[in-house]
Amino acid sequence: MTLKEYIEQLQKFAEMNPETLDMDVIYSRDDEGNGFGQVHYAPSKGIYEDMEFIASEQLEDYERDNTEINSVCIN
Repeated sequence: MTLKEYIEQLQKFAEMNPETLDMDVIYSRDDEGNGFGQVHYAPSKGIYEDMEFIASEQLEDYERDNTEINSVCIN
């Protein structure tokens, strides 16, 4: 799913369920619901590969650059 698609889904959800706008946001650790947690952080962009994420602020530490950014981490 792209960030654009995600935002569109959130907007539709909020329109259909306006009472949820002041509720806490949680995430599921996997598709089977084996764990849940609260979203605490703002989204960040970075590189996602091999099941690892490198935030844009850490690219220099890993000798990577902005041209490799391919994803947005939501938590």
